[in-house]
Amino acid sequence: MKYFLTWIFTIAVLTVFAQEGKTIRYQSHYSMFPDTVRSKGHDYNGKHYDAESHYNDSSVFIYLPKSYKPGKITNLVFWFHGWGNNIDSALHQYQLLEQFDASERNAVFIFPEGPKNAPDSYGGKLEQPAVFQELVKEVAGKIGGRKKAFRMEDFSITLAGHSGAYRVISRILNYTPVKEVILFDAMYGGNEAYLKWLSDASNRFINIYTKDGGTFDNSQFIMKQLSDTLHVPYLKANEESIGEKELRGDNKLFIYSSKGHNEVITNNRNWERFLRFVPVAKN
Repeated sequence: MKYFLTWIFTIAVLTVFAQEGKTIRYQSHYSMFPDTVRSKGHDYNGKHYDAESHYNDSSVFIYLPKSYKPGKITNLVFWFHGWGNNIDSALHQYQLLEQFDASERNAVFIFPEGPKNAPDSYGGKLEQPAVFQELVKEVAGKIGGRKKAFRMEDFSITLAGHSGAYRVISRILNYTPVKEVILFDAMYGGNEAYLKWLSDASNRFINIYTKDGGTFDNSQFIMKQLSDTLHVPYLKANEESIGEKELRGDNKLFIYSSKGHNEVITNNRNWERFLRFVPVAKN
């Protein structure tokens, strides 16, 4: 009965999140797992998380909104989940596809499976050089519409995620041209990679952080480095004061939220509006 109910839940989730667009789900050699570092699982806080249950799912989930229109540049938005989650649970809990659709962002949504239902930030094979680029190439083949040879320059990459996603995102930044990063209470570390990437004025960055989620102090540190060392302008504000004007007017935003660690994605439909309202190009 347990496995039957799990199967029903999974089917229900995939049906709900099919929206009106097209979904693709496949197993990829270029996803995070399986990976040699976690071949024997992982121990955390006195509990063992075995490889078969938590580090053996190579799924990649792709969503093409009904309104998506291919162009010269293909916009790809990658999402990475945090601790204790998986693709299906994160899609459901944070209304990721509903908000993605509502944002009207002309982009493809890609969600590689991470450490499945485990307290772990490790990014598996995506921490290795060139693996993420191979994943992008593979995704490009899956969504079709491109007849010319693959070039990373033909893709605009957004990396977004919650909580423990900070690590895999920081590793990808070391090897891949990325134009946008959106962190939901995830500024725990990877500071060297983030600061190097933030030094480019054209890159868009949103970091929404909370008091008790463990990211407050490090967010303050990153802001201090931006102002005192890198001399990069940014906007620091409370969530309640952030609207379309601020989202369209600033490339680097640090947003303090009084909400909980798991609320910041859906509160005020933040995922939707961060995608919808982007900075206007300045002449």
